[in-house]
Amino acid sequence: MSLPARGGPRADITVYQWSERSLTGRGDVGPVATSLDREALLRWNSRIEHMVWATQEHPGDTAPGFVYLRHDHEAAVLRKLPVRDPHGRAGSTLTYVLTGPAAGIDLHLALAACRSDWDDWLPPPVRQSALLDGQAARGSGAERLERVPLDLVRQLLIDEQHLLGVLDTAADEVPDDLLVRLVEAVMDEPGAPLTVVGSPVDGEVVVHALAGLLGRVVLGSWGFATREENDGAKDLPQFVFVRGDGTGTRHSARRRIDVKADPGPPGPLRDQAARLVAFQRRRGADALTRLLPDQPMASASKIREWASGHQVAPGLMTDVMSLLEAAPSGDLSDREDAYLRSATAIPRIQLELDRATEGQLARLMALWRPDTLELQPYRHLRDEIHTWALHRCFDGGGPDLLRELTVAPPGGRVVFRVMEERLESAARRHASFDVLPLLRIALRIGVADSVLNDMVRVLVARFSMTFLLGEVDRISRIAPAQARVLLESCTGHRGGKERLNPFDALRRTQFHAEAVDRMAPQNPWQAVHLYRLLLLCTLGAQLGQRDVLEVLDAAGRNPSPALLQALLDSCRRGKAQDTVQGVVVQQYFQQHLPGRPHDGDHGSDRRGPRY
Repeated sequence: MSLPARGGPRADITVYQWSERSLTGRGDVGPVATSLDREALLRWNSRIEHMVWATQEHPGDTAPGFVYLRHDHEAAVLRKLPVRDPHGRAGSTLTYVLTGPAAGIDLHLALAACRSDWDDWLPPPVRQSALLDGQAARGSGAERLERVPLDLVRQLLIDEQHLLGVLDTAADEVPDDLLVRLVEAVMDEPGAPLTVVGSPVDGEVVVHALAGLLGRVVLGSWGFATREENDGAKDLPQFVFVRGDGTGTRHSARRRIDVKADPGPPGPLRDQAARLVAFQRRRGADALTRLLPDQPMASASKIREWASGHQVAPGLMTDVMSLLEAAPSGDLSDREDAYLRSATAIPRIQLELDRATEGQLARLMALWRPDTLELQPYRHLRDEIHTWALHRCFDGGGPDLLRELTVAPPGGRVVFRVMEERLESAARRHASFDVLPLLRIALRIGVADSVLNDMVRVLVARFSMTFLLGEVDRISRIAPAQARVLLESCTGHRGGKERLNPFDALRRTQFHAEAVDRMAPQNPWQAVHLYRLLLLCTLGAQLGQRDVLEVLDAAGRNPSPALLQALLDSCRRGKAQDTVQGVVVQQYFQQHLPGRPHDGDHGSDRRGPRY
């Protein structure tokens, strides 16, 4: 198919083939068709002319080789097919070169291109199917090619044909021992040229596997040549793959790994490399992402430090989140199981849970349900997960966390632990502590009433009476029962000297009239009990005349009958009690007499209307 025209970045295509006179004016293998201008063609030709010959040709072996290289902000992918020249001589190539911005022709595109049929998107006159007769494109009218829309090439190769997924599957076939040796070499000498001799799998597959492990760890060009006759050509990319029979292999300064040769004594990074490969192959690419540093590193010492930092126990390189996700299914090695059971794992687990996203915490809670038998040996870790999930909810966490906490509410011990930690944190920061969000979340996720009541009693011991009475009013708006428990608990408060007068907290709310209505709906005698508690918390057990007047002033023009009854029960006999009874009588007449008669009249006006 042909790619449709489209805006956006574009890439250039150049075709190299044997010609009596190429676009550079020379005979031999050279450029015969291109979309590049003259200056760009000469620039790129100087970079790659020594590579267009270097492909393996052996009887019956006609598979293409690929090269990926970068120069500053430009990059190129070469596809080299062994062919015979028009005279039937072996050793020639038909080479396609895709050049363009490095941001578009990146490693992912280059690897996908190694597994694609280039005829899917090449201009029709220069497709392989049109050139297999060995005739040069020059003279066919195809010397000047159209540029290729790069975004559509990426869409075709990566999004539609899913070629990186194909490479993921193929990467599983790279032998562990070869991958470990390569990982060790790359970590030990970041960016250094490396030749692989006799790889049992295609070079692009090996590079894909390596880049999946170290692409965001080790700084390097990650350029590659997948099927070279030798590794002696000028300016070869970082990774070069040659045949295992040694044919044409030349001496060079490149480091070599021969698959069939003895690997020799392990270097300082062999164990870390083996653990990294084992971890990625056991836990997958997503788990590996959690280990990656912020930026690729060019220093072997920093890479060693990074690798050591993820060794959570002797012989165990992993990330804690992966272990927590694997535990519910019993998918742990003996070493991993021992690590999760050990007390030494707790600080590291707490650190990772603190760093976890809300989505990760919600997923862990879904996996760590109480009825999961495999988790019995690690049930102490469920409390840790719930602890951090509760903290996140109290800090304004999203609906996923709330949903999972509602499905499996944490135990009272965990709730108390979170409350204590938040209280201590507020004290260290000299910050006020907001009780309301804690109770709101606890109610929403279904924490048992007994636990809530115990929480309230703990709070009483920590705060001033002024603060507590203010919280009674606030909490009654969402949790009347717990507000009632808080008020009842306040009567046992043994706080020190109050900075503010607790009575002022009631003056602002007309002696908590609305809060009492919420805590004792349609229950006047319970309301009397609550008003007695408010009096006891602010003025004491025996009220005098002055106390009574303060309460009546705070209660407003129409004090609640329940409050008046509580005053009668709490004040001393004599003047204080007479004052309350006088208010009761006044309220009675206001509520039951139709209105005050005219002065001097004690019945209806018999004289008729006055005008």
